[in-house]
Amino acid sequence: MTDQTSTYGDPTEWDEIPDGWTAAFTAALAAHGHTVTEAHESAITVDVPGLPEGHAWYLGCPNHHGMWGYGVANERGVADHVTWLAADAADPQAIADLVHAVLTDARLGHGFVAGSSAAWLPAST
Repeated sequence: MTDQTSTYGDPTEWDEIPDGWTAAFTAALAAHGHTVTEAHESAITVDVPGLPEGHAWYLGCPNHHGMWGYGVANERGVADHVTWLAADAADPQAIADLVHAVLTDARLGHGFVAGSSAAWLPAST
């Protein structure tokens, strides 16, 4: 992981997702072949084919533990379950790599972190 806190600030202190972080994440995710369809101050939506009509796969702004959450929101914008991404929240490349792994069903580590389930890339050997 690369510490990008000096570039984008501490994610636990963000009032909204920095535009520069969103642009870097969008580019990094596009390099993996995925498309950001919408981005605003607290969430980023990613195009995921096959979801029910009106549903969206989203990445929610980091929580007070500094972890992004992802889930599928229904037509009212409500996600019944959020999974945390255990990676450097300030690093758009690290988050894009993990989002790509989630979206392609790659082998991930899973566990219970900060009150909910979490996913992370396994350590390379």
